This record gives sequence, structure tokens and C-alpha cells, in this order.
Amino acid sequence: MVLQNVQDSGAETQMITASNKFGSIVGLRGRASWFFRVSALAVLITVFLHALPVCMAGDLHMQVQLVWGTDGAPPSGSKYKPLEPQFKNKLARVFKWKNYFLIHEQKVVIAGQDDEKRLKLSSKCEIELKRIDDSTLQIKLFGEGRWTKTVRQSVQALEKGELAVLAGDDKDNYADAWFVVISVPKH
Repeated sequence: MVLQNVQDSGAETQMITASNKFGSIVGLRGRASWFFRVSALAVLITVFLHALPVCMAGDLHMQVQLVWGTDGAPPSGSKYKPLEPQFKNKLARVFKWKNYFLIHEQKVVIAGQDDEKRLKLSSKCEIELKRIDDSTLQIKLFGEGRWTKTVRQSVQALEKGELAVLAGDDKDNYADAWFVVISVPKH
């Protein structure tokens, strides 16, 4: 951009470049340049730090549990164990049952985007886990061999200690329920 200053005498026309002269006249040339460089660097660092967890996302180690919720005792002769207190307390805050028993447990590793694993939790219950992208886990639930539900869960929420829980009524006893609980174990 060029500014033109014409004097009335018509003898002289003076050209002043805005980028060089104006900054020097006001005393901002050096400071403004430094300010913009530091600002640009700060923006780049911020973008990099926000993108870093996505770039570094690796294997997702998970624990999948099939849980039974009831107000009664487990069936006699069953090998069901009481659910660990950390999980029981989280479920009890939301659901009504007094007792939660572990029916089956598996550990699984999802290697990265588009990795998919199918787990058989019982003769009637299977799930399929798929990493849609670095921040989303897709969970498909199959009951008696048929697909019944698909949910998506934030990977970051799981890594922070939240649970992904799919639940339903027990067909034999509507006072009881089953749960599929997915978590990321603390290292």
C-alpha cells in the first residue's frame, strides 16, 4: 500500500510507504513485528498441543465385563463373584439393584483406527468393538446372535475413568438386569 502526499505548491510529490515509514514514525515497527511473530508462534503451539493426543493415540486396552444386577443372592452353585467396589459404586449411583455379580470378564486391545474385535461374553451375549477414529469407539451389541444396538463412546471419557454401560432386563426375571460394562484399566 502506498500513500501519496501532494503539497499545494505543486513542486513536490512525496511518496511514503505505509509498511516502512508509518511503523517507524509511530515507533511500532520493531515491536509490532515481534508481537505478530510471538502471536503466530503461540497459535502454532496451541494447535500442535491440541492435535498431539490424536497423533499419539495408540492401542486402546479395555476391560469388558458381563454383570448381573439383582436384589437377591446369586443362584446356588454359581461361580458368580461380587463386582469390584469401584464398578459397583458407579452402577449403584444410577441403577436400583443392591447386588452386582460378575458373570464374565475379558480384556481386549484395539490397535488403532478401524481395528475391530468381536467378543463372546456368554452363549446369548456378544459385542463388537471398533475404533471409528482416534476419539470414538463404536460398540455393537448382539443378543442371541442378532444385532440389537449400536452406541458410540468417547475414547477420552473412557481413558478418564468413565464407563460405557449397555443394559437390559433379564428375560427370565424382570426384577433383575444384565449389564455390559466397558472400561479402560488404570495403569
